[in-house]
Amino acid sequence: MARHSTGRTVRALADLMWQRDRLQMRAIDAVASRLTRRRPGAGAPSPGAPHSSPARQRRWAGFRSVLCPIDFSDPSRLALRYAQAIAQRSHGALTALYVNDPLLIAAAAAALHDRRIAERSAVELRQFVDSTLGSGSGRTRVISRVASGDPTREILRAAVRGRSDLIVLGAHGLTGADRLLIGSTTLGVLRRTTVPVLAVPRPAAGARARVPAAWPGRRIIAAIELDGTPEAEVETAFRLAEWFDRSLLLVHVVAEVAAPSWLRLHVSAEARRRVARARRQLEALAGGAGRGIRISARVVRGRVADEIAAIAASERAGLVVTALRDRTRWFSPARGTVSYHILAKAAAPVLAYPPSWHPR
Repeated sequence: MARHSTGRTVRALADLMWQRDRLQMRAIDAVASRLTRRRPGAGAPSPGAPHSSPARQRRWAGFRSVLCPIDFSDPSRLALRYAQAIAQRSHGALTALYVNDPLLIAAAAAALHDRRIAERSAVELRQFVDSTLGSGSGRTRVISRVASGDPTREILRAAVRGRSDLIVLGAHGLTGADRLLIGSTTLGVLRRTTVPVLAVPRPAAGARARVPAAWPGRRIIAAIELDGTPEAEVETAFRLAEWFDRSLLLVHVVAEVAAPSWLRLHVSAEARRRVARARRQLEALAGGAGRGIRISARVVRGRVADEIAAIAASERAGLVVTALRDRTRWFSPARGTVSYHILAKAAAPVLAYPPSWHPR
């Protein structure tokens, strides 16, 4: 009796997984066939029809207005150098922002009997920028601004006011309670931003706080989810890799499912089938993404953050690209959580972008 009950349970689980994957395959097949029809030599589009294939679009101009919040720490010094590198590549402008804590300023002013402490922040910020960028900032227009209030709110407000198209943040790389406190600004920005965010991890112990000369290396890693609109994620990753002039590795992680011992064999077999289906889907998307750069696909099993970080390290990738996905189900992670976990694990900067953003 127990054997028959187990069999019904396994079949029910397999049927649900099969129905979900069948819907995903239909969506991917439709997208792949549309992209294939738009490839050069596969037939001309109708007159006046938009060219949505990356191979037919004009090259993206890049990030023209970069915002870099500063807290005078070593991680923010490194983030400022990454922000400068991107602004130089785009021939754009760079804004360095420091947000004063109004309570701290008021307490310090009262204790020191100095009402001009807030004004001194602007001088300190300018000196910090000059000492960090040195003569290398000559080709980049750098603006320094000081605000007062909640850091997350003021960063997002400055991005809107300055029409910034990229926010560059330094991550402290701490653990425990320190990470919950200091990392809350980074996570808060990831959850509420309307523009891409480049989060830069703390350099390894003993390493110099500088941007590698060949950054972002030979290859960019893009974490791709196959539900929702994966074709949009692949196209965005393609345009970013094209702008950086680097090859692109699309990675999808099939999550491990914890199962009791009596069900483990069946779940493992189903997981292998899911990996095979995901590999076909991802390869179809990679093949239809466009030409001009080298694109490959890889599907692995495990925890998303662990696997992405491990692949980035093995490939010596200097940049990981992720989409900031809004929560669609009750148990799905909150927006920005996956990107933040990848940042905590990876040694490379993570570029996370909101669903509504597309490089044009």
